[in-house]
Amino acid sequence: MPDTPTVGVDVGGTKTHLAVVEGGTRRDHVVPSATWRHGQLFDDPANLGRLITLIGATVTGPYRIAVGLHGLDTAEQRARAVAELTAGLPGTVLVVNDAELLGPAAGLTECLTLIVGTGAIALGADGDGVLLSADGHGSLLGDVGSASALVRETVRAGLRLADRDRPETALADPAVRLLCAAYDTSTPGELAVAVTAADPYDWGRHAPLVFDALHHGSPLAAAVVDEAADVLAGNLAALRRRGARGDVVVGAGGVLTAQGELRDRLTARLRVHAPGLALRVLTAPPVEGALALAARL
Repeated sequence: MPDTPTVGVDVGGTKTHLAVVEGGTRRDHVVPSATWRHGQLFDDPANLGRLITLIGATVTGPYRIAVGLHGLDTAEQRARAVAELTAGLPGTVLVVNDAELLGPAAGLTECLTLIVGTGAIALGADGDGVLLSADGHGSLLGDVGSASALVRETVRAGLRLADRDRPETALADPAVRLLCAAYDTSTPGELAVAVTAADPYDWGRHAPLVFDALHHGSPLAAAVVDEAADVLAGNLAALRRRGARGDVVVGAGGVLTAQGELRDRLTARLRVHAPGLALRVLTAPPVEGALALAARL
């Protein structure tokens, strides 16, 4: 009904953004996701309950609500989230992966989407509306191009260089030197120990150092960013081969939006892997997509 509040929720890896349109007025509420989410979304069985409590403290029902969730990557996870959120929220509920908010936020009904930030995932849909995805496999094994993965791959490249030549050679590269300083270590081996002991999602806070090193002429950083762009473009090309529809890729996420070097390399690699795809970086917050989806309910 027209007077039913419309609620959009974007649960990102770093922050949770709630937007409520009610009685012709809008209000927004943004909190760090860590204030309610313990670990990753499905690490703690109580996380979804705490999200329901957060939403309930922001708006009372009944309402139309669309929730985009970072970390919603399997059919089993989707079924669990739909069941819990539908049972706990008073209204009509739609649950999607947070990357599915990007197209509606950009005003598009048919497109591919790419998030490169805390994590990294590419999504599309085929002619039957079946959701297709590439990567989104987490900071230990995948999420290529994400903040954590960039640090992970730079450390690995530094270790290979140290093994192939000697530690001093690796330390001569600005990327290894900056990361050693960030972790208060003096050798690549010590850096490996420190990074291994840290939470993988904490690695990402040092990702800007990879781009700082790139600007200071680091061959290692250049190789890591080039490879990330190539994999991201390849993932999008793979989605097209698997039947994903659309000729625009709507991109978002802190790394993609903040780092022009990655965007430029990704655009160049798309011309090689998928010439028919054009990258458009989202300028509106993804929660706009959640509001647009909720308004259709």
